[in-house]
Amino acid sequence: MKYVYVVPSRRLGKSLGVNLTPFKTCTYSCVYCQLGRTTCKTVERKEFFKKEEILREIESALKTNPDYVTFAGEGEPTLYSKLKWLLDRIEEKTAVITNSSLLWRKDVREDLMNADVCLPSLDCATEKTFRRLNRPHRSLTLSKVVEGLLEFSDEYGGKIMLEIMLVKGYNDSREELEKMAEIVKEMKVDVVHVLTPIRPPASDVEKVDAEKLLEAMRFFKGCAIDFPEGRDFDFSTFSSLNEAVRIMSRHPMREDQVKEMAKHFNASVKDVEEIEGVFCKEFGGIKYYFYKK
Repeated sequence: MKYVYVVPSRRLGKSLGVNLTPFKTCTYSCVYCQLGRTTCKTVERKEFFKKEEILREIESALKTNPDYVTFAGEGEPTLYSKLKWLLDRIEEKTAVITNSSLLWRKDVREDLMNADVCLPSLDCATEKTFRRLNRPHRSLTLSKVVEGLLEFSDEYGGKIMLEIMLVKGYNDSREELEKMAEIVKEMKVDVVHVLTPIRPPASDVEKVDAEKLLEAMRFFKGCAIDFPEGRDFDFSTFSSLNEAVRIMSRHPMREDQVKEMAKHFNASVKDVEEIEGVFCKEFGGIKYYFYKK
């Protein structure tokens, strides 16, 4: 499978992920991104891959019975100009994970109207923090992003699960949290997920501790705290170990998850480590595996 992959999602259950952009094509280059620094920072929407090919892969992988078909992947999915075309043709429940950067555009908001769930993000409330944490494309401003979020939340009829990623020393101050809470109060959201990095980030940054996550709960109505990641991947959509490791280009795996993958293909962790493009990093005392094409 070139565009789709099955992963356990902390918020969506069994998710059939769909990648719509070339690797690290994004509007941001967030310091906490688990896929590393953005190599193509852009705000130009394109049909990066043929929509018909993507749809065929989605339809083929639906035999895994996912809870959601989720558009996320290796970059910002709203950069894909045929997103609406795909959403219109999928009868199963759909979700879009977006960094919110293009919601100020009417065409992007319209594209998302047929998604059952949208997971936009808002990580800061000041322009200075926005530049330092999200490292956006030069044409973007925080005020533009917030404006788009407010308009989208007012127009959208599906479920909105707002994500806030807290990074130690960046956006975890009381001042930043209070200002973010004021913005969120103006939005129509179903739940706010307060998260912190759990996989090796793009830059040398640290996650916040449990005490800080609990403190953040006081600022956001309908807040859900970060909760443990699911363990079980579904490798049945892949024909070989070499094909399965490509999941790690979009979703880095813990060592125990890599062991399960290797076992599925009657292989060992050493076999995985010997595949060209596979490499490891440690974060928070846990070993993670990545794959770079």
